[in-house]
Amino acid sequence: MKITDVEIIPYRIPYHRVHRITTLTLSALDNVIVRLRTDDGVEGIGECVTEAKWNSTVMEAHAVILERYLAPAIVGADPFSIRSVWRRMDEAVNGQLPAKGAIDIALHDLIGKALGIPVWRYLGGSNEIPVAVEGPGYGIGFMEPASAVELALKGISAGCRQIEIKCGHPQGPRHDLAVIRAVHEACGPDVSLKIDCTEGYSFKDALKYLPLFAEANVEWVEQPLPRHELRSLAALRPLVPNKIALEESIGAPADILRVAEMGAADGIHVKLAMLGGVSKCMEIATICEAAGLSVLPGCSTASGIGLAAAHHFAASIDGARGTHASPLARAVDDLIVDPLPPYPAEVRLTDAPGLGVQVDWAKVAKYKV
Repeated sequence: MKITDVEIIPYRIPYHRVHRITTLTLSALDNVIVRLRTDDGVEGIGECVTEAKWNSTVMEAHAVILERYLAPAIVGADPFSIRSVWRRMDEAVNGQLPAKGAIDIALHDLIGKALGIPVWRYLGGSNEIPVAVEGPGYGIGFMEPASAVELALKGISAGCRQIEIKCGHPQGPRHDLAVIRAVHEACGPDVSLKIDCTEGYSFKDALKYLPLFAEANVEWVEQPLPRHELRSLAALRPLVPNKIALEESIGAPADILRVAEMGAADGIHVKLAMLGGVSKCMEIATICEAAGLSVLPGCSTASGIGLAAAHHFAASIDGARGTHASPLARAVDDLIVDPLPPYPAEVRLTDAPGLGVQVDWAKVAKYKV
């Protein structure tokens, strides 16, 4: 079997409302679909998530990288030889893990379809235990306490048991604390909170406010300090009662070793769409397990295609803690048939081959840009 064609499809799906966090403002899914075809007629689908705050590369740039450099490099390759495909991609372009990760996801989808089994099964996973969902959706963005409570209660009414709140508001940590306390009071003690500071705090503010957040049932704090301040993160961690997770500080598997050596985190938010797809994230999960770090699977804001890959990854590792679930929590539409509802309390994978999702190609054509 050989790869004969690689189709690159950038798309845009508007959000219900503008989503604001510390480092940027999002108003739409601006991603790129990768469609691999083979001489045996088997196809594979992947997705490249493009958020400038994370990887400094916008959708248009990813589309060019995939179309002009990566796609020609892998035509003729054996899709089952994933390492060989990665060598071809690395020789063509240095870095660019989100773009390469889209191809990697498509390879895993293709292999599963060729074998007639789901990705989670050939990765050695199980679908017996549902994947707990971090709800609602991708976290509550910057808003006033009353609006945050309204959104949190939608997730709770759907069965979510963990709520994520974006912190680092322009008005300062006091505003974050007011939102957190309001959500905690409304949701009750049985709902744990996770906050994502997105590099928005100073060491001094984190040291002062993270213990106050813990009193409002905030268990996990994601990326409280800027990504390069690992020494400060290592100093902060033993001084606060919360667990520290890192995302922006991680750009490759080797970064996990540095974080573990310094004791800078309790867990890593592992996003397939940002860190090189299934292959690289399975490597990261193995390193995390050896280093005693928890894995918080995720995908950033993807369609049901990219999210399906994140779900298969989460189902294939031990001790996965939560994951994103449905783009409909933010976006007005999805690209797959039978998408998940906006705020599912759990995700249970099926035995359908590959990623187990059916792409709605009429919607892909509708939102193509």
